[in-house]
Amino acid sequence: MTRGSLSLEAVDAQEERLAAAFGAGDISMALGLYAPDVVYVSPTTRLFGWPARIVGVEHALEFIQMTITGLSDISYAVDERGLIIGNTEQDKGMQAGAYVKVRFDFTMQGGRLRSTYVVVYRYRNALIAQQELYYDPSGELERLPSP
Repeated sequence: MTRGSLSLEAVDAQEERLAAAFGAGDISMALGLYAPDVVYVSPTTRLFGWPARIVGVEHALEFIQMTITGLSDISYAVDERGLIIGNTEQDKGMQAGAYVKVRFDFTMQGGRLRSTYVVVYRYRNALIAQQELYYDPSGELERLPSP
């Protein structure tokens, strides 16, 4: 992604980097995608006693890493994606955004599971300035057949 531009190809490259980081079990591999003051929002935070909004790349990546600790054979795959064009007051200086529907498959305690969720990204200077996850936190994870 170049400064001031956003394309599906740039989103795909970002998601490939995230997939590699999740696959390796090391989210720090994605550090370069994020603005230092990124805001991370997810319903998962309440399950771990964290604040609803996590501010700062170190805290955001620490939280994400914590959520994947104990998981293995992670597969992070894009189901669909699109660009969000807009510059509203809510964007607060951020550039256009993107949404990505993710299939997050993993093994935990011997069982293969899937979480499907949507991520909305907002960018500033070609870096993720805000990342919001959307899913039903009361829903059950999909159980997958063992490989």
